[in-house]
Amino acid sequence: MLRDARAGSGASPHWRRAKSFAIGLVATCALGLAQAEGCSVEQVGTSELIEERGQFNLPVTINGHANAVFLVDTGAENSVVDASLAAELALPERRGTRARQIGVDGVAGPARADVTAAQLAFAGAEHTDLAMAVRTPGAGKAGASRGIVGASLLSRYDVEFDFPAQRLNLYKVKNCDRGSALFKPWRQPYDSVVLEVSPRHILSLPVVVDGKPLTMALDTGATFSTITFDAAVKLGLDIDRLKAKAPRSTSYGVSGSPIDNFTQRFGRVQIGQSAYGAVPLRVAGIHVKPYDGILGLDFLRSRKVWVSYATQQLLVERTPAIPK
Repeated sequence: MLRDARAGSGASPHWRRAKSFAIGLVATCALGLAQAEGCSVEQVGTSELIEERGQFNLPVTINGHANAVFLVDTGAENSVVDASLAAELALPERRGTRARQIGVDGVAGPARADVTAAQLAFAGAEHTDLAMAVRTPGAGKAGASRGIVGASLLSRYDVEFDFPAQRLNLYKVKNCDRGSALFKPWRQPYDSVVLEVSPRHILSLPVVVDGKPLTMALDTGATFSTITFDAAVKLGLDIDRLKAKAPRSTSYGVSGSPIDNFTQRFGRVQIGQSAYGAVPLRVAGIHVKPYDGILGLDFLRSRKVWVSYATQQLLVERTPAIPK
């Protein structure tokens, strides 16, 4: 996750579905048929997803220059451009707005002025006069990505992530609600999970871990699903014992500071109508309040998912159940 603090005026584990929870929703009509009584779904465009280092980028065009790929990140509040790319394109600073990027490590980067992109386009969608935060060189950067398409842009659409096929599709959904029988984008079986959308467009959903409820942010920019130490205590874990016994790894926040992660395997994790067995989750000292953790690509990458900002639900393609 990536948050803004503004100053002045301005190789993954597999999640397998448990057979005992084989209920849920079945899509019975195709996308093109979900248009009646004012409920309409219109495709805006499509884009390839480029996998790199366990994350997914997509091509963007800025001010007519098709020379960059950006991370697609539902967990980032705003869209971000690298300082080097902003300089190359001579993107002008916006007066009176300065932002510090704050990652899951809780450490704020230096305050930098926002810049303006006269035009930014991705997946068939075009935006003009767009304010973008500027990412400090080396902060949270991995590979070819030179920026982030964040929730401030993604939330203007419904977003279909076809991770197995490495495609992203954007849709405009109008006058549909969560319970509408007309809004059924897929023919294949899927589960529907209620989403909460924050004022800054961050998505969260209920996740039940070994019978105990948590609230996790949906984060397509996170390689691994991670819960906080406080959430681990809620689940009955002894943190000192966890640190002494659990497999340990290191990740890095936006500031570049290291984060120690401890992997714990849980017997059953339920998301919506489906449950998953023997699920490894990372436990770390991440700062994601008010959430208990982040649900990342280790859950998402083997599935097709539809993030519906319009109807506030997550549609998750069914995967094979765990045999009894």
